[in-house]
Amino acid sequence: MENSCSSHSRTVEITVLSAEDLRVDGRSVKKKAFAVVKLDPFNNRVTKVDAIGGSYPAWDEKLVMKLPMHVTFITLEVQCRTCSGSGDRLVGRATLLVSDFIGGYVPENHLNFLSYLLRDARGIRSGILNVSVRVKEGSGLGLLKSRYEYCSSSPSAQQKPVIGADAKKFNGLVAEIPVWNPYPV
Repeated sequence: MENSCSSHSRTVEITVLSAEDLRVDGRSVKKKAFAVVKLDPFNNRVTKVDAIGGSYPAWDEKLVMKLPMHVTFITLEVQCRTCSGSGDRLVGRATLLVSDFIGGYVPENHLNFLSYLLRDARGIRSGILNVSVRVKEGSGLGLLKSRYEYCSSSPSAQQKPVIGADAKKFNGLVAEIPVWNPYPV
């Protein structure tokens, strides 16, 4: 059995692009906003402070992190420096579900652009955060790679899946196609 960190984690690139309409207590943020990406209380990354963007800061900053396999969500926060120097103030927080960028039919190394509604500590809307997320190719996806191996958008697809066919006839290879029923059962 392989005993490396890569078999228990994946490398994820989160690019914090920008935020829109940032507000604290109903007032527009004037300046000094920054973003924090948290996997847990001990594992986080921070962008540089945008000193001039006000309520519409732009960071375009790539944060590379090791994402353990057990993590199901990432916390995104926007904070701002206070004028009094008493510390940093939370503007808003959002939860980025790992299933938003890993799973389903998303091939590895796919760049996802996502926008999240920020809410303050009281649950009031305080802006929008725009990010892009990419799971780095060959970053310990091991088990996940087998799910995407035959994806039609995968460059390494060597064998085409057969839809609605006898699995024995085609060496057990059958495509899964999710079908949602719009009517309650």
